[in-house]
Amino acid sequence: MAAILDRAGNTQQIPVDVSMYRMAADNDMTFPQWINSQYDTNADKYGTAFEQLCASEGLVMHADREYGVKSSSMDAILNGRPRMEAGVLTKDAVPTSRIIFPAAILSAIENQLLSNLTMNPVAFRDMVAVEDSISNDRFIRPILNYSNPNGARSQVIGQLAYPSSMLGITVSEVSRSIPVRSLGIEFSSQAVANVTLDLTALAIARAQAQDANQIALDALNSMLVGDADLGTAALSSIDGKVRTAVSFDPACTTAGVLTQTAWMKYLWNNGLKRKITHVVTDIDGALALQNRVGRPTIFTDNNQSPRINSELSVANPLWEPDVKVFITVDPRWPSGTIMGLDKQFGIHTVSSSSISYTAVEQFVLKRGTGMRMDFGSISYRLQDDAWDVLTF
Repeated sequence: MAAILDRAGNTQQIPVDVSMYRMAADNDMTFPQWINSQYDTNADKYGTAFEQLCASEGLVMHADREYGVKSSSMDAILNGRPRMEAGVLTKDAVPTSRIIFPAAILSAIENQLLSNLTMNPVAFRDMVAVEDSISNDRFIRPILNYSNPNGARSQVIGQLAYPSSMLGITVSEVSRSIPVRSLGIEFSSQAVANVTLDLTALAIARAQAQDANQIALDALNSMLVGDADLGTAALSSIDGKVRTAVSFDPACTTAGVLTQTAWMKYLWNNGLKRKITHVVTDIDGALALQNRVGRPTIFTDNNQSPRINSELSVANPLWEPDVKVFITVDPRWPSGTIMGLDKQFGIHTVSSSSISYTAVEQFVLKRGTGMRMDFGSISYRLQDDAWDVLTF
């Protein structure tokens, strides 16, 4: 039986079984999070409860060359290690290491993914306003409605009168299903005997990273062109959401060329409703922004000049001083298009804890072992007021 050291340093036995995964899902937690919440330990001194659980079963997540520690082999994890009981070597029918392996491998994969903080999914997540987790795979989308006669304004009110309604919150009448995505891995018996946990995690992390990159690009493309499955229309179908650079600056007559005037007026436009914090465009759009005509530089003025002068400082800027640029590599992205959003209320992401699933299966006749990982989430435009598109 697996064991850990509690906060007082006393040994606690933990009877591990697969029902713990269901308990974790019911509480919207991962298996490691649930284990850590159930057992109080001194993480700084002994490690978290989940880390101790893995160590108790001999699961070495990463090799340590300095101390000559090798990462656990897949064979040792899936088949367990024998233990001595009453002078006899015994082995559990279902080893504890096999039960916690799915959580251990996902933890190792997460560490591999976190090592690269410049990935598209990380940058996309930085733009998300709200992240929710639900316990089923059906989602009812909330609708925020400011289009009533009074609009989003406070009103003068008389004594004992009802306040004017400035916002209506309803839900869509159609519930939508969160799609299930699955990643499968199959090991031959020879591979199980020789492949280590850290190598397996590295290989799976690479596959997941490529998949997550594409999911992020698909989500951003759907923000622009809409998604019929989620009931969102293209931004071009909403009045005033797409503006041309020449509408802000008549000097923008050359295709692919932006001016400082057009860029600043685009940021300033609708500034009382939102501040654009991020823009999404392709590499040509990013270079057009970088090389925009009339962009101020430190070489356009001499700050050591003795002349009489007073610098201007805008008291009410309706733009962010630093706008982050997400450069998409999606071939579907239309050229000469910059999509901007306010991250405070632009994107809503919903994931399903009931879809999240990991399992290991033994293929006796094929002499192999298979692993399956399911996950599911959707992302959509939370409020259309947060979005504006510039074409040039």
